[in-house]
Amino acid sequence: MKITGKGNIALARWNESHFHNLYPIANNPKIAKNLKDTFPQPYTIHDARHWIEHNIKFNPPQNFAIEYNDQLVGSVGGEICKDELRTSLEIGFWIAEPFWGKGIATEAVQLYCEYVLDKFPNIKRIFSQVFDFNTASMKVLEKSGFIPEAILKDAYIKEDKIGDIFQYVIIRAEVEKMG
Repeated sequence: MKITGKGNIALARWNESHFHNLYPIANNPKIAKNLKDTFPQPYTIHDARHWIEHNIKFNPPQNFAIEYNDQLVGSVGGEICKDELRTSLEIGFWIAEPFWGKGIATEAVQLYCEYVLDKFPNIKRIFSQVFDFNTASMKVLEKSGFIPEAILKDAYIKEDKIGDIFQYVIIRAEVEKMG
């Protein structure tokens, strides 16, 4: 399964062809710094194997490889929240450092949100939480149609520093109103 956008960007279902390309680009402390601690650092060949095997079982897929000119350059995906929050999906994304600043993340996030709203009718809101120092991801979300929803004060600790989390959201009903 592949979702194609403009500018030679596509979202591809994770598969074995991504295996040997994933861990070299994911093993970057600059990427891990901007993600939750569940993202391994260092990122090993075993982490790549686990990630791909984990994602093969989802139908429809919830996480995708981001490809640019048929080359793996990152990941975008989400996790459907549980219990009383099951109408929400938290999105996350990352791009390999050589491809930062090229608009790839914005296009991938837009494609992913369109996919979620099409394939998951029970999802009413897509949200993302961003560490206060990660202004690049904030810009990606804003360019992708997300609006600031909340600032969670002193909500994280990373590298022994406490900081704020900025939460962004897209609400299905508001997207549908805009047509």
